[in-house]
This record gives sequence, structure tokens and C-alpha cells, in this order.
Amino acid sequence: MIRNLDLDLLRSFAAVVDLGSISAAARKVGRSQSAVSLQMDRLAEALGFQVLERRGRAVTPTPRGGAFLEDARRLLDLNDQVLTQHVHGAFAQPLRLGFVQDVGEDVMRRILLRLSASFPQAPITVRVCATSIMLDKLKAEDLDLAVGFRAESDLPSILLLREPMVWIAARSLRLDRDEPVPLVLFESPCICRSAAISALTSAGRAFRVAFTSPSLHGLMAAVGAGMGVTVRSPRALRPDLARVADLDCAGLPDMEMMLYGRAGNRPPALQKVEELLVEELRREHPLYAVA
Repeated sequence: MIRNLDLDLLRSFAAVVDLGSISAAARKVGRSQSAVSLQMDRLAEALGFQVLERRGRAVTPTPRGGAFLEDARRLLDLNDQVLTQHVHGAFAQPLRLGFVQDVGEDVMRRILLRLSASFPQAPITVRVCATSIMLDKLKAEDLDLAVGFRAESDLPSILLLREPMVWIAARSLRLDRDEPVPLVLFESPCICRSAAISALTSAGRAFRVAFTSPSLHGLMAAVGAGMGVTVRSPRALRPDLARVADLDCAGLPDMEMMLYGRAGNRPPALQKVEELLVEELRREHPLYAVA
């Protein structure tokens, strides 16, 4: 007998894994917590194995559940692409998107691949720049949606991620407490630059700006070469880099990544793009995802 998988069960399963919580997944899919728990039981019964297990306060996929997850995501993506193409396939207006560099190449590649498949007739244009520039372009209606850091703005926005800022330097770098801290920073304006300078000033530590760059690749190359210390999220750490314990006394705030849109009503196609961006950004960094 042919059996069919229930896509609603798969969507709830992916949401639980992405957010690490049944209650958070329930809010995302618009169901009660008990309903999502029942869905997970039904999915396990349909597959013949448990898909989730609890580890402390977090809910994670079992080994077999983790292996099934990627197939589940492919089914959901195909379902969404087919529906989107037939419902919004005639949408041929340019999709104009903005991203900060910290979004990362892999995430942006996935986003653009999914958008190209879902909106084959819509030209996609992307601008990678600072949050302040993206906000100006949204107000001027030169962008439709933008992913950037939290900033003062009256534009519609959704909180995507909240991450700690940390001091990062090459493992070989040794700081002399009697010498100014050498900083490797983006050009102004930059929230990490402002946070670093404010933290060191409050802690009474002298500093000097040793390197500035508009490029994240250039910034991290200078850090790896031992030119100084930078402030980024823990995602910027690599095997040759480490957190700088000597500067823990100079406390840093969290950074928040936001999805910004233009004021006014958005067509259904842009609402679908917004959903896709939220899903991909929160999928990439589940440890810091906003529940």
C-alpha cells in the first residue's frame, strides 16, 4: 500500500529542529504546543522511528531523525517552489535585496538559489553594504527587503538573530597591558566598531586603530595576520583565531540581526520572500535563533 507523508508534520518537525523547542515551533507554525507534540508522535509512527530526543532543556533530532531532516527539507522546498511558481510565477518585477557582509556566502547562496527557483521570471538584484546605507535605500524605495543589524529606524522590522559580541584575535597575538590595544575594525559607521571603542573607554583601556577596511575578508585577514583585535560574533572564529580573555573586563553588548522592509503593503510575492529569508537566517544559526 502506498503511503504519503504529511507535509504539515514535516514543516513542524523542521521548525522544532531549527528552533530547538516545541513551544517556539508551535508559535512559528501557528499551532498549540500540545498539537505540535502530537504531530511529532504521528511523524514517528509514520516513519517507524523516533525523530526527536530531549537533551537537557533543548529538543534535538535523533541520529535517524537528523538523517531524515535533509530529505524532509527537500520535500518542503519542492512543495514551496511548485506552489510559489504557480501562484507567483508571473511576478516579474525585480526583487531588490540588501545584506550585510556578516550574513555569509553560504547562506546568501542558498537564499539566492531558492529565490531563483521560486521566482524564475523575476530579476534579482542584491546590494551588500552597511545597515545605514540599506535603510536609506529602503526609504528611497531602491530596495524591497534588507538584512542588517539593529539600528534606529521607523521601518517595519523583524528580529532574526541575537548573538553575543566577542573580542577575537590571532592565537599568536599577545597583548601588553601597558600598551594601547591595537584594534582591527570596519570603517565607521559600524556597530562592532562603536561597541569596541565604548567598551575599552569604559574599562579605562587605551587603544589605537591599527587597521580599517570596508571588507569583512580584509578585516579577518588582518586579524589572522596578528595585526590586532577585532569585535565580531563567535561565528567569525576559525582554528587560527581565539577569544581574547584579557579583554573580558571590557564587556560587550549583544548584536541583533534584523529583517527590514519598506513601509506600506507588500505584494504576496514579497511576503513569500520575507518568509524565506527568515527561515534561512534562523536555520543557519539555531543556537542564537529568536524563539
